[in-house]
Amino acid sequence: MSIILTKIAIIFSMAGVGFIANKAKVLPSESNGHLIALLMNVTTPCMLITSITGKTLTAGTFTATLEVLAGTMVFFLVGMGLSLLIVRLLRISPTDQGVCMCVLTSVNTGFMGFPITKAAFGNEALFFMVISNIVLNIYLYSLALMQLNMGGEKRGRRGLKKTLKPILNGCSLASIIGIIMLFAGLRLPSFFNELLTDIGNITVPLSMIVVGVQLGSSKITRVIRNGKLILIALIAQIIWPALTFLAVNWLPLQQMSKLILTYGAAFPTAVIVVALAAKEQKNSQLAAEGVAMTTLFSMVTLPLATMFLSAHFQV
Repeated sequence: MSIILTKIAIIFSMAGVGFIANKAKVLPSESNGHLIALLMNVTTPCMLITSITGKTLTAGTFTATLEVLAGTMVFFLVGMGLSLLIVRLLRISPTDQGVCMCVLTSVNTGFMGFPITKAAFGNEALFFMVISNIVLNIYLYSLALMQLNMGGEKRGRRGLKKTLKPILNGCSLASIIGIIMLFAGLRLPSFFNELLTDIGNITVPLSMIVVGVQLGSSKITRVIRNGKLILIALIAQIIWPALTFLAVNWLPLQQMSKLILTYGAAFPTAVIVVALAAKEQKNSQLAAEGVAMTTLFSMVTLPLATMFLSAHFQV
C-alpha cells in the first residue's frame, strides 16, 4: 500500500509542477497546445506500442479483453441514460443539457488514464485500459456528438467520413498496431524497442505537467460558483466509479477486468469534449469548466480510488 501511495503522490506532484510553471509563466497557457500535440502524437503512441508488444498473450488475456470491451460499452450506454435523467432532475437549461451529459459520461482514460494506469498498476493494466479506450474513442466521435445535440438548436448531420476521421488518431493507430503485433506474436527489434521505450517514458511526467498547466490557466474561482456543475462533477468522480464497482464486483469477471472497468470510471471528463462542443457550436466554455472541475476533484478521488482498488484486488 505504501508503494502505491508513494507512486500516486509523485504522479500528482508532477501536476503541481505544471501548475506552478504556468503561474510563473515558464509554461504559459499557449504552450499547452504544443505539449498536448507532443504527448498525443509522439510519446503516448511510443508508450502504447512498447507496453502492448511487451505483453505475453494468454487465454486469460483474450477472455479479459472481451470482458473489458463489453463492460466499457455497457458503461457508456448506461451512463448516457443516467446522465439524461440527472440533467433533467437538476433542471439544466436545454441548451446546456448535452454538454453536461458529456461531462458526466466521458472519461479521460487516454490522456490521463494511460500514464497513471501504467505507473500505478503496470503494463498489464495499461493493455486493458487501451482496450477500454478504443470503445471510448468510438463513443466520443459518435454517441457523444448525439448527446451534445440533445436540447437547443440542432446541428447538421455528420457524414461517416467526418465521424470516423477523428477516431484514427496517433494513439488509436498505435493501439491497433500494438494489438496486431501482440496477437501475431511479433516483437520490435531491440534498438527500436529501447528507443520507443525511452521516448514513451516521458509520457507520465509530461501528461501530468500538462494537467497542471490546464488547471493553472483555468478560472477556478468562476467554476466553483456554479453549484450545479460542482454537483455534476461530484457525481462523475464519486458516484460513477462507486456504482461501477458495485455493478462489476459481483459478476463472474476476471479481477483485472473488474479493476479496469472501475478505474476507468474514476477518471475526469475527457479534454476532447471541449473541442467537440466548440465544433458543434455548443457551450464550450461550460465544457472547459466541467473538465477543469472534474480534473481538480480527481486530484483527490483518483489517489483514493487507486489505493482502494489496489488493496481490494491485491494488485
